[in-house]
Amino acid sequence: MALVGLGATLVLVPTLWQASALGWWQLPIYVGCLFAVSALLLSRRDRGEVDQAFEELRLRLREQESAVARRQEELAQIRAAMEKELLEEAARLDRREQALQSRLVTYHEWMEFPRPVDLSAPQNGPLTAELVAKDKALLELLRQQTAQLYDNILQNKYAAGGKVLIGPIRDDLVALVTRVAQIYQPQVQQPLLEASLEDIFRAISRASLQLLAALDELPVDVQRASLSTLYAYVQTAVRTWRMYKSAEPYWPYVNTAYYLGRLALGASPVTMGTWWFLSHLGKRGAQALAQHLVNRQALALLSNLVRIVGYEAASVFGGDFRHRDANWVYAAELTELVQAFPLSRESLSHALHEIGSLQLRSEYDRMYLYRCLADRRSAHPERYAAWELLSVEERRAVADRLERFLERFIHGKTPARLARWREGVEARLGVKLAAGEAAAAEPRDQIADALRSLASFLVAVKQLEPPEAAVRLKSSGLVTELSPADAAQLLEELASNASYFFEYPDLDPDSVWTDRYLQELALVHASVPPRSGEMEALVVEAGVYLRRTRRTMEAHLDEAYAQELARHVAPGGCPRRLPRAAACAVLDLAGESEQPLLFVFPARIEGEAGGEDSSGSGLWLVGRADRLLFVAAGPPPQVLWQAGPGEVQLEQGRTLLAATCRLVGGRWERVGRDGSAIRLSSGLLAGPSWFQPLVDWFRWAPPASYAPPPASASRGPTGEQVPASEPAAIRPVMGDHGPYGPSP
Repeated sequence: MALVGLGATLVLVPTLWQASALGWWQLPIYVGCLFAVSALLLSRRDRGEVDQAFEELRLRLREQESAVARRQEELAQIRAAMEKELLEEAARLDRREQALQSRLVTYHEWMEFPRPVDLSAPQNGPLTAELVAKDKALLELLRQQTAQLYDNILQNKYAAGGKVLIGPIRDDLVALVTRVAQIYQPQVQQPLLEASLEDIFRAISRASLQLLAALDELPVDVQRASLSTLYAYVQTAVRTWRMYKSAEPYWPYVNTAYYLGRLALGASPVTMGTWWFLSHLGKRGAQALAQHLVNRQALALLSNLVRIVGYEAASVFGGDFRHRDANWVYAAELTELVQAFPLSRESLSHALHEIGSLQLRSEYDRMYLYRCLADRRSAHPERYAAWELLSVEERRAVADRLERFLERFIHGKTPARLARWREGVEARLGVKLAAGEAAAAEPRDQIADALRSLASFLVAVKQLEPPEAAVRLKSSGLVTELSPADAAQLLEELASNASYFFEYPDLDPDSVWTDRYLQELALVHASVPPRSGEMEALVVEAGVYLRRTRRTMEAHLDEAYAQELARHVAPGGCPRRLPRAAACAVLDLAGESEQPLLFVFPARIEGEAGGEDSSGSGLWLVGRADRLLFVAAGPPPQVLWQAGPGEVQLEQGRTLLAATCRLVGGRWERVGRDGSAIRLSSGLLAGPSWFQPLVDWFRWAPPASYAPPPASASRGPTGEQVPASEPAAIRPVMGDHGPYGPSP
């Protein structure tokens, strides 16, 4: 724009200077300069607006650049802060990861948390009863392998030329692991290849710790000895043990000579010299005794070695083997007991002593229990289903020890704590505890509770309706202990509201009504069909819950069966008490027929040893009024042979000490038995009347074409006189009603 103005000025000045000379040519020049000035003025105005807009844009851009710079600075500060915080968090995570790894190592190496037994999911493995049976087979296998190990060491199988042979030791260990694995998983052929690495390494870790613990028990320091030195030490111990076992039958004679020698020395004038000699031998004897203890510990090391390897293999292939043990259940219940009550120095120290004295299947379990006691934590005994895993005697032993520990060492036994702890233990063990029991209820209330339990047994187990169960209980001995009004009210209640689940009564184990209830329970089972081994087990379990032994409950059942048989079999028809299986079979036969039973004799098939068939059941000859039955007592009971009047012959005989009978004929139910005879033998020194009921049956059983016998021969099957006018059918010799109502 400045150049345009300068150019117009340069043109205009000469034109004005030479105006006279230019003449009219001045006019275009003036018009051009005017146009140039006008254009200059117009362009200047447009330039001002553009410059103003540009300036505004420039200012706005500068402000935006300043804002961006500020934001970048803030982002840099935030990024730096976040980086610092992330670094700190990463350091914290590293520390926590290291602590967690240390804790996991501690858990795996020192605590080995037990795995609970899941009985609610049998599809995951064998049933509990099968596992317990396999555990027993494992213990028997380990006993045999220990004896075999002794023989191998005596034969120097694992050493040659003063050097230990690793190959035979390895092969025998692999063979032992394979045999243990095949007990629990018969399909396993190469257990070390089919087990997971985690299970194998954990088993090796547990076995290593337990071997160190076994070495610590030795009276000499062999932990740092070489393998060959340890083997020589163990080999010497085994040889000493074998020499002792070979001389063991002669020790009674040596002891007798020793005592006779002492008697002679007491009367000798050289007693002082002799005792000096014996004292010198005593020193040698002390050395021999010390060596004997060392040898015993060495033998224990071998047994521990076999046991540890077998137990760890069972833990890998047999599930939670370590905790299917009464000692473990008692230890877990003991930690629960200490945790449930206020802790004292006395209770803690004695609990630690108890845990330390138990023979557990893994030393890891002992450490775990120590930690539970120290932290006052529960070992969760409810996970292990002791009721299913342990036998009756083991559960009673656990309950007895818990009660003794509670009575001696536990403090703060408030009624609420006692009740809460006792309820849990009774539910887990299935055993009634006497510790912390409230005052016994009135006899009337105890009798009523016992009768309610009997009614629930009839309804839940025997499948009777409540009104029928109430009728069965009317003649119970417990009902007669109540007043007529109370008895009528209770029976009416049971007829309408008997429990459909078998419930144990709330009785004090030391109460006299407990024994009465258990006797009545056995009578109810024996008198009311059906009768099975499972039902007998329920009766025994009820007795165990109320702290009675299995032997006591079996005696109650035997007596109940004997009383029930006395109602169905004629007097003198059972010359000896029948086993329970035979009693069940006979009572089932009595319930299936209206004909009375006359006699029951043990029998066998001629030519076969013993009184058992191929299934191992007892064989019995049962005489009914209309036929003879040869029965296998089962379970289930089976009729193998039967004969009616005129279909069988009786041949009597006599041996030096017993009477015999032989039955020929009849009809066999099994193919291939036709023509076989049945032989019966009496007890030793038995008289001729032993088989009199059988002889009377042949005398009085009506043949196919029956004619009444003459009056002169009128004598019934039990020896009573029968009137001549009376029909020859055998009359019932027992009542129609038993202690629990009409017979079936």
